[in-house]
Order: sequence, then structure tokens, then C-alpha cells
Amino acid sequence: MMRTRVAIGALGAALISVGGVFLVLDLQPVQIAGLVLWLAAVVVLHDAVLVPVVTVVDLLLRRASRRLPTAVVAVVEAGFAVGALLTAMVVPELIAQARGPRNATVLPGDYGLRLAVLWIAIVLVVVIASGVIVRRARRSGRRS
Repeated sequence: MMRTRVAIGALGAALISVGGVFLVLDLQPVQIAGLVLWLAAVVVLHDAVLVPVVTVVDLLLRRASRRLPTAVVAVVEAGFAVGALLTAMVVPELIAQARGPRNATVLPGDYGLRLAVLWIAIVLVVVIASGVIVRRARRSGRRS
């Protein structure tokens, strides 16, 4: 098992090194600076926005879990996490569309509408799954 971990770690380090070499060779210094800025912004967004919001939602759900099955809490947390991550992925497209792309065919979709539909779908799936879980928990509680 230890050899496998070392091999996987070595392979990962080698791939990161190859990526770093191509990054330096293919990008201009201004592009590298933009990439570093973007990566730093992602870390700040994650640590300053996403983590506190998820923590507050988790605390509220843990309080509610006294009345709800823990599976419902897990479904809500998973739905929220998926929605938050997909939102973080779509926000750059929304910003780029607001700026106006250099080429009109690069960002042809209505990303705002699609993001709203995505959140509605996530909420529906969470509500339906939670309802099924609560119903099954009540039935099993009556039988026992």
C-alpha cells in the first residue's frame, strides 16, 4: 500500500511539474500574473464567502436535525454544496458576458437563466428527496 501511495504521489508531482513547465513556456508574464490573481481570488472567495455561508447553513440544519432525520440534513447540505460550486463556476461566464466578449460566438448562452433553472432544479430534487426520507422515517417509526 505504501508503494502505491508513493507511486501515485510521484506521478502527481511529475504531472504538476510538466504543467508548470508548459505554463511558463506557453503564457506571457502578464497572463501568468492574471492566472495567479485569479487563483488567489478563488481562494479568497472560497475562504471568505463560501465556507462561512456553508457553515451557517450547516449550523442551522444541525439545529433543525433534532426534528428531521439526519439524511435530510445531508441531502440539503449536498444540494447546497453542488449549487454553490456550480454557481462559482458560472460566475466568470456571467462577468465575461457583462463585459461583452470580443467574439460573439464565445459566450452564446444565457448563463443567468440557466443558473436560475439549475437552482430551481436543485431545490426541487432536495425537497422531493427530503419528503421521501421523512415519509419513510415516519412509516418506520410507526411500525416500531
